[in-house]
Amino acid sequence: METNAAKSSLPHEKPSRKRHARGWVAPALLGLLLAFCGGCVQHASPEAIKLLDEGRDAYEQADDQAVIDKTSYFLTENAQTVEADVAYYLRGLAYYRTGNLPAAREDLKRSASRARQKDLRLKVLKALGDLAFDTDDMDWAGTLYAEALVEMDPKATPADDVRYRLGCTMQRTGQWWDADSQFERLRHDFPDSPAARLAGQRIRCRAWAFQLGAFDRKDLAESASTRLAKVGLTTTIRPTVIAGKLTFLVQAGWYETYAAATADAPKIRNTDPNAPLVTTR
Repeated sequence: METNAAKSSLPHEKPSRKRHARGWVAPALLGLLLAFCGGCVQHASPEAIKLLDEGRDAYEQADDQAVIDKTSYFLTENAQTVEADVAYYLRGLAYYRTGNLPAAREDLKRSASRARQKDLRLKVLKALGDLAFDTDDMDWAGTLYAEALVEMDPKATPADDVRYRLGCTMQRTGQWWDADSQFERLRHDFPDSPAARLAGQRIRCRAWAFQLGAFDRKDLAESASTRLAKVGLTTTIRPTVIAGKLTFLVQAGWYETYAAATADAPKIRNTDPNAPLVTTR
């Protein structure tokens, strides 16, 4: 599994499932639903919509089982209503956060096929993209992120996060130059975004390596490199700036493709089971 840079300095690039808990903060659900009722064929009753609202509240409180129970109950009688797209979205996110990725994928796909509101559709596309990324389906993830970017405001959040992750998918599939274009655009449009900071660590990278340490002094990095050499690992010390501080990274391997790196992972992780796979220059 890859990460961004120094183990102790940068967060993991994969989406935290909990991030989606705050990604769907919207006005009262009833108001959202009423906004696109005109011309629709079938709507849920006010009582059913209240149940759906309770599911939304349960999700915000991280009570995923309650979300699943309430939305499932809603869908038993209302799967053909226009509000079902919201129910599938909420339940899909709850399944995603609890690690039931197959169920999450099916619900999010159902929501995407039904979504009438642009705002909801974009959130579903991003969630599906994150899920595809989590399951190493980089081609599908890239397609979903690119589709979301076409429809959303390119200079408003969450376009920064979506563009960063699109760049990451491109690196995973060997499209290094295309990834640089996404990262450059991100840094220009969102100079103060956390995603832009992460993009700065990955831009102009052309290979993969296993990171075995990060030190604030060169002599410490050199000592670690010497110890690793004694167990048969050839390492490289790469100076970089992380959070404004000069850091010396100790890395093993230089792989042009992600597949080549993962194939070599067992050998590296015999020495360090937790060694993350990172992009490198």
